[in-house]
Amino acid sequence: MQINEPKVSVIIPTYNRKHYLERAINSVFNQTYTDYELIVVDDASTDGTISFIAEKYPGVCCVSLPENCGAGRARNEGIRIARGSFIAFLDSDDEWLPKYLETQIQYIESSPDNVIVFCGCIHQMQDGKIEKFSCQPWLAYPDLTYHLLSENFILTASIVVVTKKALNKAGYFNESLKIGEDKELFLRLFCLGNAVHVPYYLVTKYSHSSNLTGDYKLWVKETFSLLDIFFAHDFSLPYKHFEIETRSHNAMRLARILWGEKRKFLFAIQMLVKAFIISPTYISQHLWKKVVKAST
Repeated sequence: MQINEPKVSVIIPTYNRKHYLERAINSVFNQTYTDYELIVVDDASTDGTISFIAEKYPGVCCVSLPENCGAGRARNEGIRIARGSFIAFLDSDDEWLPKYLETQIQYIESSPDNVIVFCGCIHQMQDGKIEKFSCQPWLAYPDLTYHLLSENFILTASIVVVTKKALNKAGYFNESLKIGEDKELFLRLFCLGNAVHVPYYLVTKYSHSSNLTGDYKLWVKETFSLLDIFFAHDFSLPYKHFEIETRSHNAMRLARILWGEKRKFLFAIQMLVKAFIISPTYISQHLWKKVVKAST
């Protein structure tokens, strides 16, 4: 790891995850690409994270926030002091494969119009099951902003590298969001240049009981809050005609997940009703397509 003028700034936000943090930090140190600085931002942990890093990794830059404010604030603090031309995010409970930075930087530098790259990931479930997600967009929309408004194909900030220049132009993470702050930022970044999918599985994402997305009520609330924030931004003007469909589609998507994955049947029905109220036309057309497809 070089000390002066790093090309990449790696930012790890953390809160009371000392038992996961060593795995994440070691995965950075094990990178084949070495032109980086590592910044750990401790979001007012109470589990001895600061002393752990000072003892175990004395060379790591560690910033300590005075109060717990969430991942968005922690990442923003890291961005403000970052010296690299590229910013790579890593959640403290995830890990990178050794060629993560080497591959991501190769792709983002392949064109001056590239502002963000994202790769596939391996999802380690709580029950031990492993799933692979290519994170390859699959919907036939005119551009990726439409797609990201409809479906969240970037599963974690840990698979993303972005240019510091684009971040300075788009603005940083919205600190009012506790869930989905990364998606809302990515929507703004998509409006500034090319978003490139890297066709390799370079990250392992771990699920555990302390994941915020386990709080399904907060997750649903924040899904619509991030849409409120994005559509209030000037960057959203080319997509304003898509707002009603987006909100209806997201309500229906949440209903599907709440029913099939979370087993929250009453809440799922409420989301389906919400989707219909937002746009009866869109939901009717969608359901009719399902009927036609099932009958052919």
